[in-house]
Amino acid sequence: MRSTLIIIIISALNIPSLSAQIDAFIESEMTQRNIPGLAACVVKNQEIVWSNAYGTANFDTNTPVQTNTLFTVASISKLFVATALMQAYEAGLIDLDTDINNYLDFDVVHPDFPNTALTARMLLRHRAGIRDPEGDMYDYWTTGDYPGELGDFLENIITPTGNNYQANYFSPNHAPSSSTFYSNIGFSLLALMVEQVNEQPFHAYCKENIFDPLCMDNTTFWWADVDQNNAAMPYDFINGQHVALDYYSIALYPSALIKTNVTELANFLLAYTGRGIVDGVQILESSSVDLLTPYDFNTENLGWWNGTSWTFTFHFPDDEVWFHGGYMPGIRARLNYYPDNGTGIIILTNGEGQYGFIEEELAANIVNFATDQPLSLPCNTTSIADVTNSNVQVYPSPSDGVVHIEGETIQSLEIFDMQGKKVLFKHNENYLRLNINYEGMIQFKIQTISGEIIFKRVLIL
Repeated sequence: MRSTLIIIIISALNIPSLSAQIDAFIESEMTQRNIPGLAACVVKNQEIVWSNAYGTANFDTNTPVQTNTLFTVASISKLFVATALMQAYEAGLIDLDTDINNYLDFDVVHPDFPNTALTARMLLRHRAGIRDPEGDMYDYWTTGDYPGELGDFLENIITPTGNNYQANYFSPNHAPSSSTFYSNIGFSLLALMVEQVNEQPFHAYCKENIFDPLCMDNTTFWWADVDQNNAAMPYDFINGQHVALDYYSIALYPSALIKTNVTELANFLLAYTGRGIVDGVQILESSSVDLLTPYDFNTENLGWWNGTSWTFTFHFPDDEVWFHGGYMPGIRARLNYYPDNGTGIIILTNGEGQYGFIEEELAANIVNFATDQPLSLPCNTTSIADVTNSNVQVYPSPSDGVVHIEGETIQSLEIFDMQGKKVLFKHNENYLRLNINYEGMIQFKIQTISGEIIFKRVLIL
């Protein structure tokens, strides 16, 4: 391979930073809404174009939130259940319209409509006639990880012979498919079906078939896998004080207990904006994504108001968006996907303050965020966890040897190849000289004097 001389020219411009404006807005909202900590990101053109973190992950240890801080995402976990179920559907292991009892070790029968089979499609649409009052789920609250098996717990609460069976978990006046009842039990049954047909615990299945392919290396259902120094403590706000609720769990873990960071969750979102594929990694066929999040919002999908695991609303003026929220004690989270232009936003918090105005601010600014190179999943590469948008421009790409960096004054600059190896360079005022045996993509980690960290990629020819 030839030796390549690369000249990098740095120019400082006094351009107001979009990111700084958004930072100020978010920090103001957090103060008004008593949100202790928050991490958020925007995706566009199959790339994370902005991400940042604010506030406190744990007041006792004075730990700030970072973009790699793990948050429990509550019901956003259901999107992973739906993804796993559709993978089983694609493999021919589960039919969407067949009695779910064909896939379980025990029978689930609606006591008031015993001759109506319950199906995966009904469960995906929250229309199986199974309802579970949210408060009842916290009867099984525990610090740390819940010790029981998923199948044992479900059989115990949903079959008449179970010790904790409650007939009111089934709606007595609404036949299956006729009405919508949001159901953690229903989605946990879907997870158990995936577990049974694959002969593998659901959490292990997700790690092997969703988390690992999407480089979600720190994502897990279990506190036992988490370094609590890197985890956001859930907080209530009582009498003017943030009150820690501890690192807790409930029994129906598939429906609520994924712990992830904003960057890794963005990889999952990008798989949907890419209609099942991100950076060459396919987790679903496009036809399955079409069932979950169709482009046509008049089509009944497989979420919430009109059917599936993804929730439909006209949330932002004139925008059609598929989304799911996460809502548990000390936890509020949001994931939005706008299929019309393939963009999305994520907001994770460790408090109970409302984030609606932050969501609208990010959605309104999607059009203003610049894009650089398509995302390369960060397995075995330098982390992109600190990506943030800025007016810093790095060009051209491809380059035959001269690269310009323009924008806000640069405080520090690091350069890596795509295996994560740092490239050495000589610094002389406003330009750098590199002489490396390398052809292909290099990645710049740029920190500005305002503290922003930006990653940009340039293809060297």
